[in-house]
Amino acid sequence: MKKLTQEAYAKARAFIHEFARPLEKEIFAHEFEDGSVDAIFEALASFQNGDGGFGNAMEPDLRLPDSSVLATTVGLQVLREYNAGAGHPLVQSAMRYLMSTYDTEYGVWPIIPPTADSAPHAPWWGYSHDIADSWGGFLANPRAEIVGYLHDYAELVPDDLRARLTDAMLTHIERHADGIQMFDLHCYVRLLETKRLPPTVRTSLMDKLGPVVDRLVATDASEWEKYVLAPLEIVDRPESPFAAQLADAVAENLDFATSRQAENGAWEPKWSWGDSFPEAWAQAKVDWSGVITVRMLKIISRFGRLEG
Repeated sequence: MKKLTQEAYAKARAFIHEFARPLEKEIFAHEFEDGSVDAIFEALASFQNGDGGFGNAMEPDLRLPDSSVLATTVGLQVLREYNAGAGHPLVQSAMRYLMSTYDTEYGVWPIIPPTADSAPHAPWWGYSHDIADSWGGFLANPRAEIVGYLHDYAELVPDDLRARLTDAMLTHIERHADGIQMFDLHCYVRLLETKRLPPTVRTSLMDKLGPVVDRLVATDASEWEKYVLAPLEIVDRPESPFAAQLADAVAENLDFATSRQAENGAWEPKWSWGDSFPEAWAQAKVDWSGVITVRMLKIISRFGRLEG
């Protein structure tokens, strides 16, 4: 079993302190250096706009200052991980934004706004006016993840909307499990991590998603240098929903991950923007490296793979 050495940890720490965004610095400080949760939320607030949504390159591949559902779900991931309740102002504002951007005709949230093309962005974040043809009609990504927030922050949303969309989500996965793709699965796993999800919904999802995990997660180590769904992207802690199903692959992926730290101390993204917005990509790559490095250190620590 490979462990991250203290020397390698020190290099990662130095990269974070020098290059990571303030948000990732505060998350690292809380996880490893007794930093406060309030400092995380203060750093996170800089990404939130007056309409309650998050923007301002919260998701580094979309450099848009305007709010987007994409960036708002990323903000809510942080808020939920660090136990911000329904009474927290950042949560309340974010949920108001989601309620204001819900498309009642299609029963979904368009993941990015029409203004997305006005700012540098990854090629896959170009805006399309055709909801039915965009990201699977948004029926899984981002809807499944947002259904989780409707449960965790139930006080802030109408009961009938939460019930209706939960049923719609279950119906969709029942009919289209074979069509679930990588980023859809991320959203379903985040839904499964919802603390207030009804047990019957959780059981149904686990039954439907088990075969999807087998189909989508790359368990062959020879594939992990490529842009594939690696085990640690689905299982980030021992109590993750599919930790038992992927136990052997997770152990091997941990060995792999500890040996893939770059010379600068970071773990870097496996993707790029190609020829799109080269200057903006240079900054996005640094931002992503901070995000990924903090995440990898958290995972390595949770699984007891940090030496000393």
